[in-house]
Amino acid sequence: MKAIILAAGRGTRLYPYTHDKPKCLLDIGNISILEHQINLIRDCGINEVVIVVGFGFERVEDFLRSYDGLGMRINTLYNPFYQSTNSLVSLWIARSEFDEDLVVMNGDDVYEIGVLDKALSVRDEKICLPIKKRPRYEREDMKVVVDDSRITKISKEISNAETSAESVGIRVFRDTGVELLKRAVEEEMRNPGAEGKWYISSIHRLINKGYKIKPLDIGELYWMDVDCPLDLFRARKQADRFLKKEYRVPSLLRVVDSSE
Repeated sequence: MKAIILAAGRGTRLYPYTHDKPKCLLDIGNISILEHQINLIRDCGINEVVIVVGFGFERVEDFLRSYDGLGMRINTLYNPFYQSTNSLVSLWIARSEFDEDLVVMNGDDVYEIGVLDKALSVRDEKICLPIKKRPRYEREDMKVVVDDSRITKISKEISNAETSAESVGIRVFRDTGVELLKRAVEEEMRNPGAEGKWYISSIHRLINKGYKIKPLDIGELYWMDVDCPLDLFRARKQADRFLKKEYRVPSLLRVVDSSE
């Protein structure tokens, strides 16, 4: 199993916090989002991580050099088009890594370890898409429609009335699911407007072809994506809900950034 983290974006909706810092390095409780993700990935038994970087890649790689990743293989891939593209292009750049089971996550996801554990425990589905039900949904949420125990639509454009849940930004692909994802990403990249698409369009392509994808409801487990300053404030305030106690103390090896 390998983890791919998509962290190339500019994060303009998080200004001024991301003026000169990639959002994956924003502090959420003495550690960055990226450090939090890698810690949980390691705790779930995954020791290979590939991070697709773009804006502020030097700072990400500086952090990785200081991270105590003993026993892990952590590499970066650079998306040179990060200023004008979205996550589809970033995942396409990582296509050479589609050689074993994968967990793909966005670089702005914060979550408790139970979310990743639960997704990884699903072994009878080739593609696992976790979802979370909320009282209401925002325009920028990646929403899903579930019908007859399978996902029939996934998009940010779904109305609140039609929405069944929000798509959690942590997805697992096993066996033939990896090859299905790779082919779908390649097909999406050949369509006009590919540069502006999220990689979830590849999943929607599979759904439209008739591939049945069952949702995995994470219930009350904590997950959120940090898209705007209010999200960042909430993540910092609620850090004790998802940060393991031993990770709330800053690592002595981690570079301290006092720019915030």
